[in-house]
Amino acid sequence: MKKILVVSTTGMGDSLWGTPALRALKKSFPEAEIHFLVNSHWKTLFVGNPNIDRVIDYSPKWFHQPSIGLKLLANRYDHVLIFHANKDITRLLPWLRCHSLLAHQTSAWIPEKNRVRIDTLVHGIQRRLTLISKIGVNSDGGQMEIFFNTTDLKDANQFLEQKSLSPQNYIYINIGASGAHRRWPEDRFFELAEKILAETNYKIILGGGPAEKQHIFEMREKLDPERCQDSIGVPLKPDSCIIRQARLLITCDTGPMHIGFALKVPTVALFGPYDPRGTGPFDLKNNHCFMLHPTVKGDFSPDTDFGGGDLKKIGVQRVWDKVQEALAHSPEGLSP
Repeated sequence: MKKILVVSTTGMGDSLWGTPALRALKKSFPEAEIHFLVNSHWKTLFVGNPNIDRVIDYSPKWFHQPSIGLKLLANRYDHVLIFHANKDITRLLPWLRCHSLLAHQTSAWIPEKNRVRIDTLVHGIQRRLTLISKIGVNSDGGQMEIFFNTTDLKDANQFLEQKSLSPQNYIYINIGASGAHRRWPEDRFFELAEKILAETNYKIILGGGPAEKQHIFEMREKLDPERCQDSIGVPLKPDSCIIRQARLLITCDTGPMHIGFALKVPTVALFGPYDPRGTGPFDLKNNHCFMLHPTVKGDFSPDTDFGGGDLKKIGVQRVWDKVQEALAHSPEGLSP
């Protein structure tokens, strides 16, 4: 085994789900070069991962793809493993020189002969582990990973120092999401932030993407400026390190939630339209994830019928109750 290409060109969470399988690949084939084709937006999350020998930037735009194709064409791969991709990847398939190509998705653009069928509902991490088992790789557990270098740590700590924050004395609230159907209303995030500031001694960092920038600025104007900051403009890797040092992460089912899971940050996670059995925590202790779903009032179980869920049906009081539960029962205790 000389070279393996892993393709994961969609969302942040989709890509982080691949890290347990990447670890298992490297453990099984330590001499093989592992190349990882990933969306350029998330590339920094995988730089420095000791299980990846080369990170290759991906862009779905057609005019960027010939240069990507040339990079791939320069290699001959024993296996190409498609962890997750959209149809735009098909423009690059003719550039691949490989002995075998395998994928677990059932999309029409994947030839039937290349599909590994998984007919039951399983977590995205397990789907990737099942895929690599077809080339003789055993699982090495399902814990996701992000690796930081000294610059990442320095940048994060510098941010905290400038904002008069210290590790474990703040709650990170991510108000963003990859789509409106995954986003809890901003006014409820604001009400929750007010309650946290009024009822606890914790400070708050508000996070989100470009689409949430204005909402975050408006929220900060109405909240205590001494106790509420934002991470707008902080690059993804240092921002992940800031999340890593939070006492608690509050987020919807979106990319930063998976960052929290990868770093074992106690997380209050709000799920809506997607079944948490497929997208939620995997191989995590209960005191690292505290889940909420519009249609599930009690504890989650493997037999829970989630159905579709509208995040607007989750009220502020339910989330606040879950925040208090998380602070009381997650590793660091109740007070800063």
